[in-house]
Amino acid sequence: MKNLLMSLFAITVVSVNVNGQELKSKKGESYLPEKGDWSIGFNADGIFSYVGNAFNGTLGNNAPSVDFQSPGTFVGKKFITANTAYRATANLAVGTTKSGDNTNSGFDVTVGLGKEWRKGKTRLQGYYGADGLLSLSSNTTKSVVGVVTTETKSGMGIGFGVQGFMGAEYFIFPKISMGAQYTYGLQVFSQAASKTTVTGQPTVEGTKSSSFGLSGVGVTSINVNFHF
Repeated sequence: MKNLLMSLFAITVVSVNVNGQELKSKKGESYLPEKGDWSIGFNADGIFSYVGNAFNGTLGNNAPSVDFQSPGTFVGKKFITANTAYRATANLAVGTTKSGDNTNSGFDVTVGLGKEWRKGKTRLQGYYGADGLLSLSSNTTKSVVGVVTTETKSGMGIGFGVQGFMGAEYFIFPKISMGAQYTYGLQVFSQAASKTTVTGQPTVEGTKSSSFGLSGVGVTSINVNFHF
């Protein structure tokens, strides 16, 4: 909570009009989103690491940890009214690492759809809502020792979930805001059986698994949002 309050305070400090809550700029531009606007949100942890260090005068003051909106994640919104919006989230991670004759490759993708409601009559806006989420993941490891190759392919992992969220953001410029949010989620996850193949030996199949649970409450990364 302390980190969140400090971050929101920093948002206000970096505003060009910290002493006012005018909803239009000197050029007549509206600060807040309007019906029909689109929005794209990105992670902004690096900015707040710098701001936090400036306040403390120390290199050990880090920004809040990443949870939902992490690097690689984008959150898009379509405002159906000035105070409600549909949300779409997407995160795709694909990679391969190699060390000598050993390799590890895989992918992890999460997509979601949700709805958001907003409150507030000033440039400081609160919001809340829920997202439905779908995730897919898979991983393959391969090692070579002499003439023996061992390869393990994880079964496809499929997850379904729903998460509630609430947060706040401050519009530092017309249609540009910074904020943070809390999330709490419910997820069902199923993992298909893995398969391991060793040179000259029969394929060994693992067992299927599944899980169900509630995720803990956490602060997401600080994010920046552009509305247009």
